[in-house]
Amino acid sequence: MAENPLGKAAGLPQSNAVWQATARRAPVWITPKKQPPYRPYIIIVADAAADRVRQSNIEDDRPTAQRVLSVLADAMIKPVLGGGKRCRPTRLLIDNVELVQALTEPLAGIGIRCDFQATLPQVNALLRQMDAHMNRREPRPGLLSVPGVTQPLVAEFFAAAADFYRRAVWRWMDNLQVLAVRYPADSPPRYIVILGNGGEEFGLALYPSLDALRVQFSDLESRQSYKKITAMSITFDEPTALAFEDLDALDQHGWEIAGPQAFPVLLKITPPGKVSVPSAGEIALLAGALRAIPDFVVDELRADRGRPRPAQATSPLPNVHGNQQIALTYPVDLPELKALQDHADLEEQDTGEELEEFIRDWYYDESSHQFAREVGGFLFQFMDDLASSGISGQTLGKHEENCWLIGKFTCDYGYHKAFSPAIFLGGPGYLPEFERKVTRAKSAIAAYQATWRKLDGYVRAMGYGEGTRQAK
Repeated sequence: MAENPLGKAAGLPQSNAVWQATARRAPVWITPKKQPPYRPYIIIVADAAADRVRQSNIEDDRPTAQRVLSVLADAMIKPVLGGGKRCRPTRLLIDNVELVQALTEPLAGIGIRCDFQATLPQVNALLRQMDAHMNRREPRPGLLSVPGVTQPLVAEFFAAAADFYRRAVWRWMDNLQVLAVRYPADSPPRYIVILGNGGEEFGLALYPSLDALRVQFSDLESRQSYKKITAMSITFDEPTALAFEDLDALDQHGWEIAGPQAFPVLLKITPPGKVSVPSAGEIALLAGALRAIPDFVVDELRADRGRPRPAQATSPLPNVHGNQQIALTYPVDLPELKALQDHADLEEQDTGEELEEFIRDWYYDESSHQFAREVGGFLFQFMDDLASSGISGQTLGKHEENCWLIGKFTCDYGYHKAFSPAIFLGGPGYLPEFERKVTRAKSAIAAYQATWRKLDGYVRAMGYGEGTRQAK
């Protein structure tokens, strides 16, 4: 190791105190302009018995052992105001094995014993206080703090959530197509709505009873409806949406994440709008649902081939579930839901006529007609998302013109055997065709490329990977 900064501390009086020290991510997000948010590191040295900070420092990069040693020296030689007198402790506890190995020898040189301790209660309490102060709210508890929750269960929850996100079943299921779930398989049913068909918020919501589901569908227009709802939800978001305890545990245990926008956020809502963390049993139920639904939607409902068909199935779950099975059923009989579905069917009929007019020049036989319908239907969904974003009518009209061209070129020159939104990844595409058949004007080309880039982003937000469009 380089120069030992502890030299000046060797002559200080030594107390019987035990100190705690850590070098970890701070419970705060830094959000620089034009750069992604990040969590800095914090070095904290605390007197465990006196419950006070001796010294601390924020670091942009992961602190080296030498940097931690320097902060330790400051904690002895020049403690912060209120941190205590200048002195050396008898013992130092650190929650990082590598740091303990690196610091044991130099600390022993001035009579301080350095040991590993996995959990540092005083330091953790100080960080929770920092979280509350910096973020102006009570710290959100992590999943591992829930009674009865184990690390293997949370690992399975994250793995099942990652698989659910990658398989993106919201492509084929809308929020009026409700599944009944039983976990264990012989228990009373609860009800699941898959979120994401509208292209905004992806995940699922679970309702504990038909009455709770009825509240959701009977009061959709009320701004205060959330105060009446009892439900749990899993949505996918950026890491800033997770509790700091979960982010720290994720780093420690290496739980699975499907992508930078795919961190699973788990919430429970009870009247009057109270938000909390689900229980251990509820987390197990949600993990099982995330694991079982993709296969059920594709293999039993065959939703990827058209309108879902009625079905029921019972599936085994991984060992973390203690040999429990999960049962899924579709559809759910609810009069309020039936009325909404009938209304949606009428809107779908109108949209179908509009779609046929939109794709009229895109196909030449029955097979190409079906492909054109799928391409056009997806572009309609994308245009609806653009319309909901609040852009001007003139800009929306230009995007719609470009969507027609994208669909036309995809059907004429893409040579795809089957439709998937992934065919739009890797754009802008068909630029030679655009210049040859439409215009070479730079402004028109730039507008066409802008639509492609928005479409590419929309497809990626739906959970499709880094595959590229296969057009020639």
